[in-house]
Amino acid sequence: MYNARRGQRVRPGYTRRGTAWLVLAALLAVAAPARADELEYLLKAEFMERFTHFVDWPADAFPGRDAPFVFCVVGDSRISPYLERLAHDRRIKDRRAEVRHLGLKGAAPDPTGCHVLLIGPDERPHLHALLARVVNRPVLTVSDAEGFGKEGVLINFYISDDDRVRFEISSTEVKRSPLKINAQLLRLARVATGSGP
Repeated sequence: MYNARRGQRVRPGYTRRGTAWLVLAALLAVAAPARADELEYLLKAEFMERFTHFVDWPADAFPGRDAPFVFCVVGDSRISPYLERLAHDRRIKDRRAEVRHLGLKGAAPDPTGCHVLLIGPDERPHLHALLARVVNRPVLTVSDAEGFGKEGVLINFYISDDDRVRFEISSTEVKRSPLKINAQLLRLARVATGSGP
């Protein structure tokens, strides 16, 4: 099959999202036990990259054709160094990727320009203030702290009973976010219900 718009041959049934879903499902199925620290955080960074294949940002979330895809980090997250390596090596949404570290400085940071906001577990005291800054904005919030999904973080990692990396998605935030979350991603997640910020 030939895709005239892109000027390339495409195998029937092949889509980037379809392939990304298979890889994401495979990560969930065969991920090694998560307590080997380095592997745990490497896997979480890989998951974050895969999530972007199943989330659509509005066009105006990017100020121009050359604008980067921006991962922002608030707090001390052990995922951060692996995410930085991944952003250096890959393109996200056909854009160069970068990681920005936002400081609190006594108030919740401004998430303008962020597409994904990774919130460190140490930010629990500031969590509601952080989430209030992204309400109705096209920012995918991610964390790996117990209970953050119920508090309104859109995607939250957890360790399953069989000691593997899994993730939950806040049903409340999916409904009110301007982001479009693909149903395939929702099917792979545990549902987190809560009131949010």
